[in-house]
Amino acid sequence: MRLIGGLVAWKQPVRIPQLRAMVKNVPDAGVPLCAVRGSIGLFSTLASDRFESTPDVSGLADLDLINTDDLQALTGVGQHDGSLLAALYARDGQHFVRRLRGAFAFALWDQRQRILLLGVDHFGIRRLYYTVNSDRIAFASRPSAVVGAPGVERRVDLTAVFDYLNFGYVPAPRSIHAGVHRLPPGHVLIVRDGSARLEPYFDITYSEQPADRGETATTLCRLTQEAVGRALGGRATKEVGAFLSGGTDSSTVVGLMGRFVDRVNAFSVGFREQQYDELGYAEISARHFGAAHYTRIVTADDALECLPRLVEAYDEPFGNTSAIGSFFCARLAHECGMAVLLAGDGGDEIFGGNERYRVDRIFARYRRIPAALRARIIEPVLLNLGDNVPRLVDRARRYVRRANIPNPRRFYSYEFLVAQEAAELLDPDFRAAIDEDEPYAVVQGHYDRAQAATELNRLLYLDLKLAIGDNDLFKVTRTAELAGVAVRFPLLDPSLVEFTGTWPAEFKVRGLEKRYLFKQAFQSLLAPETLAKRKHGFGVPTSVWLKSHPKFRAMVRDALLSPRARQRGYFQPGALERLFECHDGDATPYYGDILWTVLMLELWQRRYEP
Repeated sequence: MRLIGGLVAWKQPVRIPQLRAMVKNVPDAGVPLCAVRGSIGLFSTLASDRFESTPDVSGLADLDLINTDDLQALTGVGQHDGSLLAALYARDGQHFVRRLRGAFAFALWDQRQRILLLGVDHFGIRRLYYTVNSDRIAFASRPSAVVGAPGVERRVDLTAVFDYLNFGYVPAPRSIHAGVHRLPPGHVLIVRDGSARLEPYFDITYSEQPADRGETATTLCRLTQEAVGRALGGRATKEVGAFLSGGTDSSTVVGLMGRFVDRVNAFSVGFREQQYDELGYAEISARHFGAAHYTRIVTADDALECLPRLVEAYDEPFGNTSAIGSFFCARLAHECGMAVLLAGDGGDEIFGGNERYRVDRIFARYRRIPAALRARIIEPVLLNLGDNVPRLVDRARRYVRRANIPNPRRFYSYEFLVAQEAAELLDPDFRAAIDEDEPYAVVQGHYDRAQAATELNRLLYLDLKLAIGDNDLFKVTRTAELAGVAVRFPLLDPSLVEFTGTWPAEFKVRGLEKRYLFKQAFQSLLAPETLAKRKHGFGVPTSVWLKSHPKFRAMVRDALLSPRARQRGYFQPGALERLFECHDGDATPYYGDILWTVLMLELWQRRYEP
C-alpha cells in the first residue's frame, strides 16, 4: 500500500505513537517508517528515500516523475538522494511545483519559516487529504489515516454522501469524512500557524487560437509520441505493458509504444455477456500493431471475490463498476511480469471523444430556432398536450424540455437521479441535513471557472475535473496498486493537454463528428475498425449479473435491504425496493448502476464506519 502522511503541531512536539495511530486506522497498511523533528512528524510505507531532509526543510513524497533526470541536473541532487524536492524548494520556493511532471504528492516543512507545503500533481493521479485547526494539521494519502489523528472526530459528512449518491464518487475538495478535505489536483496548500490557504499552480486554459489543421495534426502526433516515450522512461520491453480496451485512446498508446519497444505487451479483459465484451476490438488493435496480447474473461463470481478488496483499496465509497475490469486487467499484467502499465485515460476529455459532447450539440441546435417560433408555437403546442400522445410526439416534447435546460445542468440531467427524485427516495431527516442543490453547485463551480469561450470546452473542462480528476484516475491507480503494478497516463502529459487547449473547438467536435482532428492525425496509425467503433471502455455487466446471477443478486439485496443498511437513515422505507423493481423492468443498466453505487456506500460503511 502506498501510504504517506504526517502531523504538524504548532504548540507542542509530535510523538511517534500519534503517527502510528494514524497508520493503524488504515486497514492492512503495514508497518510504517516514522520520522519526528520537533513540530513535524512524518510516516511512510514506501522506501526510506522518500523522506526529504536538509538543515531547514523536512518532508516526504510519493513520486513517479517523468522528468527526474532534468530535475537532478538542475539541482545537482543524485539519483538516490532523498532531498530532490527540498533542493528544488530551496531554489524556487513554493513555485518549484511547476517544474514537476508526472504523478506526485508531497509534504514539505520549512523549519525556519514554520510553513507546511502540501501539493499534488496536475490532474489527481496522487491524492492528499488533510484537516487543519489552530493546534495542528494532519495529512495523509488516505482519508482514514487523517481520521486516526489526535482530536479528529470520526463522523461521516452527510453532504459528501449526497454528492456520492449522485456522482458515484466524492468530488474534491470534500472527502467522505466530516472536516477532512482533499487537496484538489493542480493545487498546493500552504499552512502557517494554523492558517491555511489553497493556491492553484496549474489549470488548463482554452485559448482556442486560429490554427492550420494539417500543422496542428502533425504537432499532435509528435507531442503524443513524445508523451508516450516519456511515460515509458526507457524501461525494458519485458516489464512494461498497456491497458487495451480496443478503443481509440488505448489503441493509440499501444501503437506509439511500438516505436519505442521491441514488442508491446497489451492486456485486455472480456465478459461472457456479449453486449459488454470488447475483446474482438482489442484483438483487432493488438493484431494491427503486432502486440503480444494477454486476455482474461471476468465473471460475476470473480467480481464477488474481489469486492471486499476493492472496498478497502479505495478507502472511500466509490461506485465506478469498471473498477472490476481494471483490477483484473492490472492483475493479469502483474501475473505476466509487468511493473508498469500505460493507460489511455484523458483522451476523450482533451480530444472531444465523449458521446455526451455530441448529444449536447444535438440539444444545443434547438436554440438555433428563432426564439419567437419556439415560445409562441413549438412549446405551447408540445408542452401542453396531454399524456396520451404518439411516441414521436412524446420524444419531441422530452427533447424540447431538455434543450431548454441551461448547461451545466443539461449535461448532467440524466445522471443525478437521487437529486431529482430526493422527495421520493430520501429520508426526510437526511434531506434536512443536506443542501439538495450541492451536486449542481459542484458542476456549476467548475463550469464557471473554465477559461473557455465555447460551450464545448467548458464541458471538456468539467470532465477533466470530475470524470478524470475525481473518478477515472482514482479507479485506475487504486486497482493497479492493488494488483501490484504502477500506471502512467501519457495522454495527460501537461504539454499535450495544454496544446489541445489552443485548438479551435471545431477541431474536437465538428458538427456531430467527435474527435475530428484526432482521427485525421492518427488515421494512418490506427486500424479502420478502431476509428469507426463506438466508445465502450471497460464497461462491466454488473447490472446484468444483478438480474441473472443468483448469488450476485442475493448479495446485493441482502446488503441493501438489511436492517443494518436501513438504520443508516439515508433512504425512505421502500425506496430501495422500488429501485430494484425499476431495474428488473428496465433493459438498460441505469437503475443497476444506481444500486451498485448504493451498494458500495453500504459496504464501505460496514468496513470503515460499522
